[in-house]
Amino acid sequence: MLTDYKMLEIAKKYIKLNEEEINIELIIVEQLTIIKPYGNIYSYGPKDPKYRLAGNGPFLVKNDTGIVIPFGTAMDVDYYIKGYEDGTWKPASYGVWDPNHN
Repeated sequence: MLTDYKMLEIAKKYIKLNEEEINIELIIVEQLTIIKPYGNIYSYGPKDPKYRLAGNGPFLVKNDTGIVIPFGTAMDVDYYIKGYEDGTWKPASYGVWDPNHN
C-alpha cells in the first residue's frame, strides 16, 4: 500500500505532465482531497487564478499500484466515485496513467 505522501507525489507528477502540455503552472487543491480505501482522489487547478481550465477533472491515485485514473468533468465527482465503486463506470484506457511505466 502506498502512503498518502507517495500518492500525493504521484499526483504532482501527473499534473506536471499536464502543466507541460498547456504551459500553465498547476497545483493540487489539497483541501479537496477525498480519501477512499482504494486510494486518494485529487482536484487541481491553475496556480494563477487569472487562468481558467477546461477538462481538469479530479483523478484517483490507486493506493495499491499508483495508477492514475482521471474522472470526467461532465458530472459531479460523486457520480464518478459511485460508478467506480460499483463497477458501472469504467475509465477510458487511453486516459489511465501508470507512473511505473513512464
